[in-house]
Amino acid sequence: MAAVAVAMPLAACSSSGPGSNQSDAASSGTARGTAKNSAMDASVKGPAPEIKGAKTGGTLTITTGDSAPPTFDPAGAYYVLSIATLSELVTRSLTGYQIKDGTPTLVPDMAADLGTPSADGLTWTFKLKPGMKYSNGQPVKAEDYVYAIKRSFDPDLGGDGPAPSYLASYLVGGKDYKGVIADPKTDFKGVTAQGDDTVVFHLTRKWPTLPYYLAFPAASPIPQAADTKANYQAKPLATGPYQVKSFTKGQQFTLEKNPNWDAKSDPIRHQFPNEINVKLGVTALTTQQQILANSGTGSTTVDVTGVDASLASKVKSQKDQFVFGPSPCESYWPLDTQKIPFEVRKAIAVAYPYDQIRKAGGVSNLTYDPATMYAPPQVPGMTPYPPNNGLTGKGPGDPAKAKQMLKDAGKDGFQLSYYFRNDDPQLVQSNVALKDALSKAGFKVKDVGVSKEEYSAKRVAPNSGMNAGQGISSWCYDWPSGDSIYPQLFSSTSNAEKQRSVGNLKDAAIDKEIEQISAMDPAAAAPKWLALDKKMTAQLVGMPISYSKSSYVFGSKVHNVINDANHGMPDFAQIWVG
Repeated sequence: MAAVAVAMPLAACSSSGPGSNQSDAASSGTARGTAKNSAMDASVKGPAPEIKGAKTGGTLTITTGDSAPPTFDPAGAYYVLSIATLSELVTRSLTGYQIKDGTPTLVPDMAADLGTPSADGLTWTFKLKPGMKYSNGQPVKAEDYVYAIKRSFDPDLGGDGPAPSYLASYLVGGKDYKGVIADPKTDFKGVTAQGDDTVVFHLTRKWPTLPYYLAFPAASPIPQAADTKANYQAKPLATGPYQVKSFTKGQQFTLEKNPNWDAKSDPIRHQFPNEINVKLGVTALTTQQQILANSGTGSTTVDVTGVDASLASKVKSQKDQFVFGPSPCESYWPLDTQKIPFEVRKAIAVAYPYDQIRKAGGVSNLTYDPATMYAPPQVPGMTPYPPNNGLTGKGPGDPAKAKQMLKDAGKDGFQLSYYFRNDDPQLVQSNVALKDALSKAGFKVKDVGVSKEEYSAKRVAPNSGMNAGQGISSWCYDWPSGDSIYPQLFSSTSNAEKQRSVGNLKDAAIDKEIEQISAMDPAAAAPKWLALDKKMTAQLVGMPISYSKSSYVFGSKVHNVINDANHGMPDFAQIWVG
């Protein structure tokens, strides 16, 4: 949510392979620092905290050089840009994140509190705040949340949204449910309404972090009568401060003020600009140069692509036009544990040429921190520990040592096979660096070059025959807790076909451990997730590569640009222009 494409979910993310040069999660190249944890505070009420000096009016432009997310439908919104623009500007959900003094805290949004679990933890009840309205003036009702949750199961409303990752396994009846549109006759029991003001979730097992999930746009209300199905993304009913004025899929959309937004009940958002234009697929470097020169609309534009490496020197000279911070995303190189023995994986890690790959791919020190574990260190409980098995996240690698390790294991000449992008010169050069190091280490390398379109399909093909690079190349946590990370990376149900798994791990004991920790209170679970992380690096289940960082360039008339560490985007609802 992911260097990593903005086409990355706050979950399964896609990159261009081991030498990705995409920089949408860039950073200052300075020490990462300690990101404050996301807490929960049920007592927070609206309105949002006042921003000193903020002015209303004007037009804000948001640009990104990355490809457009597949959908802006709330049901399918699972990529950082679509999640951030929807949840911070257009839709409100039962819960949401308030960022105050750099600290993101989960607070009630349209719900009166953060929900009440039953004694056995299998039922959660949420009361709604009174008087909520849509942009058309109609009242928001509990049944609208029920319909939206049921609708989010539908595979045709934007594809791979968050529901299959979570609701399918947690909600009663979720395992086989196909959504209210595809399966209108099924009496789905997973979520129900009591009157107009109460929503109840019925679970098959404990889900202590359910309030985090309910901050997704997929949990925002939609009245059944207003559902235009595949066309809904072009004109969703708004509950946030802005509504869609115009929409051109894959290119741009424009937001205008929602006259029926209730500022008094909203603890998260403001309504400063009169209009917000979002432009997709721009030429990032050109746009960033225009912004730094404050030329034309550049003075009122924020670009979220990530700072281009060629602008590194300007970070110091024009530091008041840059913001850097943590991102929820991390990149990996998957290694199939079913096909590559442990001793061989150890040799791969020792040989891996991090520095050469990054240099060849044009990756500057603005774009990453070296990763040594599977979760970003700002996740509560993720205290960095000494690297296991050579997983340093940096350095030139040591092919000579790796060759001896391979020889000692009786695996000299072991074949590594993977796909790489051959339609991008920098990615080609990154692969040259990787192949050179692995070959010097004694591996036989079968590297198959494919186009961007082919790569997207082939790296998740169930019978590719490859033993590296298949599955998840990057992941953005869905909320700051291990249960939105480790099940996706390590559980037996995660695989390349689902764009999950860093190692094609099939271990019933690990599955059981993940399920047990997931049922714990987040605070109690945090040290358990760290212990699991250490266990997985000890087994070398795939290679952590880089922690992504966020970076934004903005014009001189753009104010209060704050990094949202949980979305990897600015908190758009706090920005004003003038």
